[in-house]
Order: sequence, then structure tokens, then C-alpha cells
Amino acid sequence: MSSYPVGRGLLAAFMLSAVASGVQAANEIEEIVVTARAIEESVRDIPVALTAVSEERMDQFGIESMMDLQALTPQLDIGRATSGSGTSISIRGISSPSTSIGIEQSVAVIIDGVYFPQGRTINEGLFDTRQVAILKGPQALYFGKNATAGVISVETNNPGDELEASVRVNNEFETDDRTYEGIISVPVNEKLGLRLAYQTSKMDEGYIEQNGPAGGDQYRTINSVNGAIDVWDNPRATDFFPQEETTYLRLTAAGDLTEQLSYNIKFSRSEFSQAYTGGGELYECPTLRGVAHTSQLATDPTDLGRTNYRVPIPVPSVDCGFDGSRGWNDVPPAIAAVNPLLNQFGGGDSGEEYESNIVTAKVAYTQDWFNAEAILNFHDQETRWVGDQDGGAATTIFAAEQNEFENYSAEARVVTTFDQPVNFVLGAYFQDTNLWFDQDVIFAFLPAGGFVVGPRNSAAANPDDEFTAYNKLSETDGTTQSVYGEIVWDITDRWQITAGTRYHHEVKESYFIQPYVHPFLTGLFTLYDPTNPNTRPQFTQTFSDLIPELTVRWEPTDDLTLYAAYKEGFKSGGFSNSAIASNLSPPGYEDFTFEPEKNQGGEVGAKASLVDGSVLATFEMFYYEFEDLQVDYFNSQQFAYVTENAGGSETYGAELQLDWATPIDGLTLSSSVGYLISEFTEFFNFCYVGQTPAQGCPRLPGQTDTQLRQNLEGNTRPAAPKWSGFLAFNYERPLGSALLLGITGNMQFKDETTLSASDPNATYPSYETYDANIRIGSPDGKWQLALIGKNLTDELAIRGAANVPGTGGNTGYDDGFRGDLSGGAIRGREVELEFTWRL
Repeated sequence: MSSYPVGRGLLAAFMLSAVASGVQAANEIEEIVVTARAIEESVRDIPVALTAVSEERMDQFGIESMMDLQALTPQLDIGRATSGSGTSISIRGISSPSTSIGIEQSVAVIIDGVYFPQGRTINEGLFDTRQVAILKGPQALYFGKNATAGVISVETNNPGDELEASVRVNNEFETDDRTYEGIISVPVNEKLGLRLAYQTSKMDEGYIEQNGPAGGDQYRTINSVNGAIDVWDNPRATDFFPQEETTYLRLTAAGDLTEQLSYNIKFSRSEFSQAYTGGGELYECPTLRGVAHTSQLATDPTDLGRTNYRVPIPVPSVDCGFDGSRGWNDVPPAIAAVNPLLNQFGGGDSGEEYESNIVTAKVAYTQDWFNAEAILNFHDQETRWVGDQDGGAATTIFAAEQNEFENYSAEARVVTTFDQPVNFVLGAYFQDTNLWFDQDVIFAFLPAGGFVVGPRNSAAANPDDEFTAYNKLSETDGTTQSVYGEIVWDITDRWQITAGTRYHHEVKESYFIQPYVHPFLTGLFTLYDPTNPNTRPQFTQTFSDLIPELTVRWEPTDDLTLYAAYKEGFKSGGFSNSAIASNLSPPGYEDFTFEPEKNQGGEVGAKASLVDGSVLATFEMFYYEFEDLQVDYFNSQQFAYVTENAGGSETYGAELQLDWATPIDGLTLSSSVGYLISEFTEFFNFCYVGQTPAQGCPRLPGQTDTQLRQNLEGNTRPAAPKWSGFLAFNYERPLGSALLLGITGNMQFKDETTLSASDPNATYPSYETYDANIRIGSPDGKWQLALIGKNLTDELAIRGAANVPGTGGNTGYDDGFRGDLSGGAIRGREVELEFTWRL
């Protein structure tokens, strides 16, 4: 593990603090106001650990998506995925796995005061946004369930009192990505203002390059009816990934009906599409020292009675090694033609499409002694994808999916404003959700004629299933009701105590079936039988909890805030809709359901305005214990995704943030460094593929492969580097009277990172990335031309890792050999030219 990024980060933070403490102030740090506790508060005063990013700062640093927020928030990690939940968001090393669509995020995403449960909310785009606040640590009191790690709160712009119009054009050269944006805001009258924002983009290339054979590949099948082996040509897919296309539209109507009554109604439409690779890039092949392999059954020469003995067979034609390229193919057109789900993009083309509609209506009423607010929301989204899932240029696995999600929610809140030391907050929340899931899988697994072939059934009752290995249908209906309250006691002008609690009650009803399983696979996968209820897992789950919170704030001077807080968090239990019903799994479908995840702990912090307001320093230390941590992973021993609750984990650490408006007019420096320990305290997980007894996977007499376990106590959780941070600057100065020059730079670093919850060998070393941009425009902001660079050194850091299906073997034996690893990476270099015009 390299330590030089840590040294640089600590040195930068120390120098910034030391220099700032001995200078005369010439400028002040701009005050940012956030709403994290039902009222507007300055980030300097609020007793919550957070990072707030204003619209101006987003423009300066080229923040264009939620993914980009990581550049200014060291202990935030966001990884996009194509299947499962679509993403994994981590704060302080706590996250939810992306592999299950049924597990909600540990980080709640709030847009304009509304909670959005699904991970694919990151596809919504971050344009025409007024402010983003990243709140760290449990935030259950005001934001409810599924905020055990923190909150990302996005506030979009509203109509103003004056006419506004702007146009923005951006061209990114590395991926040939063009973005067009237009905004107009009109104050119609005192009771109505309208704002329309539109953005569209099209990426012709991408940051992952196709390296499969120019002619594509061939997929072979064996017919269960007559034993015939057929060969199907499947073309090579797109030359680049992701080739994203987006369209975003948001219409806002707002106004004051009376002096006390105001309203705000927002409608948004989002469309996101991309090419689909699936499976990540095959980046490490440890068994054959850099050569990819498949695992095949064989006869153990030393134990003829052993039935699960395997040997690695090299596949030198498949590229192994991370270089930003991989091979992927479309579904054979002749096979896709008989299956509407595999053929939803036509001709067997792979890809992903996401569509959503959001309507949010907010009403606020103000009286002398209270403020009241009600928010209603409707949200529906649909995701469709078809992809090559095997992780290499050889065609072995294809899958297609369609999932739909609907969410209705309502919240009402009253905040008293008595002119006395004690005030109150009272609120109630209701949510109704529906998640529907449909997936078809085809894959080659049988050795025949020197090839691996997939199943075919020309006599399938439903012609759509002729080439299907198995398909899955699942649905979950959920309702949530909660009430919450807080007492705010200003003991003196300097001391404040807040104490509150939230009661949460939730019911989820779920089912899962596999309507079709190929005859060759009924010994492995559970076929739905309408006469046998054991083939249709159906669960009604009820969860309730009372979640307290206590915060003490002391302001010894006007420029210093000290606080201590005790907090708890609650993340819903549920049902893993995207799991696999395997006959090798434990009985009773135990790996489909999971219990709520809870945490408790506390933090202490300090916020100081120094050197006459030119320096803002924030520091916090935290410690939280988690129980029944929700984990999901692919267990190749039983060929199924397993969802379960880990025994426990703990996370503790500290973070220092410094912002300095230097005496040099127009120059602002920012720095942050975070220290983090996030590890399992109790977790007996399935062994990783090929793990030997010497590596911690003992095989007891009579144990089957699916019963093997390893003890992960003390192992680091994924996405939890010990050290992380950034050092940034922004400099603006006039060039004569007609021009304004701006220059921004940012260095980010992350320490060695664990990539898998089950395989401690899967790690990525420490790394740094560098961003910079230069801007020139008019001093009044009417126009600006910017050259923006991100990840200028083209660092391709791996975010997560998984074993490639069909690799590795002999788990629990001395001759075990590891599976190959695939994973996705951060985006490579970006170079953008952007022009903005404002009325």
C-alpha cells in the first residue's frame, strides 16, 4: 500500500491551516444556508457533519452529475451498475450492494424534499440545481428510513422575481459527447412564476473500448428434444461503452397565493440510455498468472470418489488485464427473434434504457407562531436492459430484464416559532410503493464437441422460452407510515439541546417465481409449479422501530460551534427480487429475505470561522456500530445470489475540512482529509471461489460446497479506504474591464480500497486523480467559455470486483484455485469545451 497520497493530503491540510492562522483577512468565505433540520441554518452553525456544494461551486469545478460530487467529498463513493439496483452509494464506508434490486441504498437520495428509494435515481441528472448537501452519518429523524450512512439532498432551482434565460453547449472530446441545455424563468405575476429547464446529450464513443473479434462470436446450443447441436452467429456489439444519451425536462410553477400561503409544483421527465457490457472488465486472472480460464469437472487422480473436482482450462483468446477495453457481443439475432425480452431493442442489440416521471407538489403556510409544510409526490420509473454478462469476449451468458417502480408519498410537518426557549417539530410521512421485476437468462454451460453449449428446447410450451435457461418474475408491494417529533430547547443564547424520535412502521408483500426452467437445469433451478406452493416463495414482512436522536450544541463565541450527537439509524428489511431460486440453496428461501439493518453511535464536531471570516474549518469524529448489515453477493457454489444479514460491523474515523478566502483577491483554497476504519465485527460469509483451508475455508466432514463458510471478522468493508481527501483552488481575476478569468484545480486521493465483501484478495492500490479548468467570460456573467479537464492522468481505478461465473474451483480443498475477477472502473480522462450565455 502506497502512503504518499496520505502524506500529501495531510501536509496540504496542515499547510493550509498553518498559513491561514497567521494572515490578515482580506475576503470572507461565502455563507451557505442548508435545510437539514426542517429550518434554514448556516453550515457554520448547524450541528451536523455535511458538505454543501453551491450552484456557483458546481460551475467552477465542473460538477455535472451525482458521480462528480465525489471530487469534493472524500468519504463519498458512488459506483454505477447496469443490473441489480443500478448503483452503490457509500458514505464513511457504509453502502448497499448494487447486485440486488430489492435492497435499498444506505444513503438516502432526497430531491426537492422527497425521498427516492431506488438506486437508479442517480440517472436523474444534476442540472439547473441550486445546491447539493451531503449529510454524513445517520439522518433518520428528519429523513426517515434508509439513511443509515447519510443523505444526498438536491435542491433544484425555482422561478425568480426577474426574467431569466440561459443556453449552455458542451462538447467532451475524449468520448465525443455533446450536451445542450436551455433554461427560461418567467415571473408571470405575483402569484405565479414559471421555470422550464431542458438538457439533452449524446455520446458517440465512450471510455471502454471494444476489443472482441471483429466478426463477433458464435453461440452453440444443444436441443433437449433431439440432441442436435446448432451454431448461431452473434455480432460484436458496439465499439464503445457507454455511448450514453440523456434527455431531461423540468417544469416548475411556484408562487405566493397570500402573504402566508405559498406553493411549488415540479414536473420532471428523465430519459437515460447507454450501451451495455455487463459483467465489468476481466482485470485479474490469478490462477493462470494473467491468462483467463474456465473451470471444468474432471476426475481427481488421488480420490476417485470425489465428484466436484475441477481443473482450470486456459482461454488465451480472452483478454485479461485492465486497460479500459473488453469484448462484448449482442444476442444472436435468430435467438433474440423468438424472445421479446431479449429482442426489446431489435435485432438482439444490447443496451439499457431508463425512463422516469416525477411530480412533486409542495404547500407552505406561515403564521406568527408556526410554519407548516406539506409535500405530495408521485414517481414512476422503468428500466430495460439486454446484455452480455460473461465478462469476456467469449459468449457464454446473456440476460434481459425489465423492471418497473412506482412510488407515492406524502409528508406534513409543523415547526413552531414561539418567542421562548422551547420549540417543537412534528411530522408525519406515508409512502406506497410497487416494484415489478422480469428477467430472462440464457447461458452455455454444457461441454459438447469441444465447446461449451447452451440449452435449447424446441418443444417449449411457450415459444418465447425456446432458448431460455430460466426466467424470473417477482413483485413487492410496500407501505410505510411514520411519525416524528423533536424538542428544540435554547437553554441560553450559547447552549442548545435537541431531542427527538421517529416511529417507523412498514409492511412489504413479495413473491417470486421461475415460470420456466430448461429441462437440463431443473436439478439446479427451481421450476414454478402452480400445484406446489414451495416453488412460489411468498412473504409478508412487517418492520417497526423507534429511532431516537439527541444533539447538544455549544457556541462559546460567535465564530465557534461545538456539538455532540447520539444517533440511530434504520434501513428496511425486505425481499431480494433479483435473486435466483436454486435447488442448492438453503431450504425455505432463506437467502431471499433479509432483516432490517440498524446502527447506533455518535459524533462530536467543531466548526470555526477564523481570521475575520476568511477561513471556515470543520472537524468531526464519529463512531457507529451496525448490526444485521445487509449484504448480497453471487455464490458460485450454489449458482445463486445470496442476500443475508452480516452479524455486525463498525465504522469510526474523522474528517477535517478547510476553506480559505486568501488575501489574494479572487483566490480560494479548499482542502479535506478523512481517516476511516470500517470493518466487520462479526460475519461468517460463504467462502470465495477456490479458497483453501489454509486461507480460512475449512471443510468439515460431510459438508457440501454450499455449507462452507469463512470468518470475516476484522476485514475491511468495500469502498472504505483508510485515507482519502482532496486539495483544490479557485482563482478569479478581471482582465481589464471587459473580461473575467477563472482557473480551478483539484487533486483527489484515495488509499488502498477493498473491492469485495467476500474476497479479501480483491483490492485496488492507492491512487490520485487531477482535475483542472480555465474559464473566461464577462464580469457580469452574461457569457463564459470554459475548458474543463477531469481525471487528466487517465487513472482507471477499479470500484468493485466479482468472481467471473464458471471460473475457480475446489473450494475448501488444498488444491483450490481462485476465480478470475471482473470489475468496473471510474471514468477515464474527460476534456470538455463549454460555452454559456445568460440573459
